[in-house]
Amino acid sequence: MAGQNSGFFLAGAGLVWRRRRVLWFIFAVNLILGFFSIRGLASRTGDMLNHSLASDRLVHGFDLAAIGGLAQQPGISPLSVSPTAFAYSLVFFAFMLFITGGILEAYRRDSRMTTAEFFESSGAFLWRFVRLVIFLLLCLIPIAILHFIARNAGDHIEETAVSPMASIWFNIIVGIVILFLLIVLRLWFDMAEVHSVAQNERRMRRSLAVAWRLTFGNFGRLFWLYLSISIVGVIGFCFGLWLWMYVLPSTAITGAFFLSQAMILWWLGTRLWQRASETLWYRRNFASAAPPASYTPATYPVVAPQPLPPPLPTDQV
Repeated sequence: MAGQNSGFFLAGAGLVWRRRRVLWFIFAVNLILGFFSIRGLASRTGDMLNHSLASDRLVHGFDLAAIGGLAQQPGISPLSVSPTAFAYSLVFFAFMLFITGGILEAYRRDSRMTTAEFFESSGAFLWRFVRLVIFLLLCLIPIAILHFIARNAGDHIEETAVSPMASIWFNIIVGIVILFLLIVLRLWFDMAEVHSVAQNERRMRRSLAVAWRLTFGNFGRLFWLYLSISIVGVIGFCFGLWLWMYVLPSTAITGAFFLSQAMILWWLGTRLWQRASETLWYRRNFASAAPPASYTPATYPVVAPQPLPPPLPTDQV
């Protein structure tokens, strides 16, 4: 099992690299939207840091403790999400939802797609994936209820327990359980999207049912494949933070910008890496059992040119 997973692990990275135009496209859109969404945050943070002793720790370096202090400012925190930033986040979410069909189709084909084919595939699966998002939100309700109950239980333990570590360990265990449930839910819906694109499935409840059997019938392999790529993503992101905090000179503003964008690019790449590995796993283990019925761009009949009528005689003109 480990050998098979390592094959999909490496093959998924290779597939992302071969179809790297998709990654660059997503990164460019994220950079543009991020530029417009950060202007309000930069203005609010600048106004506060102009009168704060913590400004030196942020202007001349990257200090997590200073950022945490800013986030806990009384009143409205300068790091709070503004309506503008939230709106741009929704735009990016809608953009990713739209192009997901094109991404999965590009990974399924593993061949060069024209821009028209990519966006045509994206549009063909958009409404199907919107319905999947609705199902996803419904499935998140029990997890939200569990989190609410666990938070109240943690507050009760903190008030009544003799040892202060009891509530800390309880919150850690609850956090691990909820994180596990969220990963499983994300994996299940990922496989539903892969199945929908590979088989051109229009009924999303059927896709969820097939994805349920696939996910939990091969849970160990799929979960470890998903988790291992996530771990690599977290390690790379933390390494970037370490470079920013302890290696990058405090005056290297340009270097800090490029390093931060490299961290975002790495994070986006690991997510596409997961999608590519899932698509390869599906194609290797399931798609061969049924004839592929993937989406193909619309074709239009070619009308043969009709001969022109003979010219009229001159006496009839």
